[in-house]
Amino acid sequence: MNSGMYAALSGSMASIQRMESLTNNLANLNTSGYKKDRIIFETVLAAVDPTAPPTTVPDQTPVQSGVRFVTDYSSGSVRQTGSTLDFALDGDGYFAVNTSQGPAYTRQGNFHLDTGGKLLTAQGDEVLGNGKAVTITGNKIDVNGKGEIFVDGVQTGTLDVVDFPKPYALDKTGGTIFTAPAGVTGTPAKTTAIRQGSLEGSNVNPILEMANLIETTRYYESCIKAVKSYDDMAAKASNELGKV
Repeated sequence: MNSGMYAALSGSMASIQRMESLTNNLANLNTSGYKKDRIIFETVLAAVDPTAPPTTVPDQTPVQSGVRFVTDYSSGSVRQTGSTLDFALDGDGYFAVNTSQGPAYTRQGNFHLDTGGKLLTAQGDEVLGNGKAVTITGNKIDVNGKGEIFVDGVQTGTLDVVDFPKPYALDKTGGTIFTAPAGVTGTPAKTTAIRQGSLEGSNVNPILEMANLIETTRYYESCIKAVKSYDDMAAKASNELGKV
């Protein structure tokens, strides 16, 4: 494969990945607690022994670059909803939840109660307090800044809010759900306040994402044109050589 053709194809594939990331971000513009993804370009061989020979494609063209998905953990704007079971985190950290795959973490605080009084996330996962699923039976529910839960004036538990060492090494398993890799342990987020009746929005900037999407689309089109040009040159060279 011609090295120029390979570079153009690599660029088009990277553009497709970036467009998918940008469109997913825009689709979650109004998803509470969503953290946007972005793609960064990095040297594939950065973590490889520099004395080792480079990885090659069939025509011995060195592979020099690649892309990687990363999550932007910056906070989104907070808006008041007035709903008793809506919660926003003022500071770092995550609500601890229990999913069908095990412990997980989220900043999406639009919770609800099931018929048995169990506090659940929008996805139906159990919200944890004092290390176990939170169950509320009563009428008036108040949660203070420390996460202490009061039902009809009586404290019944405390919401679990944990944080992790930075930079975060969490795995994004869903739009708003994160899991901690093996060996990474969360600790109580003691300086983070809980705001009842509020929700944290996504951290997606629609204007910036649209601008990036337009830029990426144009770059993709340029790469496709380059691929076609190299293909036409190869065809022409083949035909001309065949006449010799």
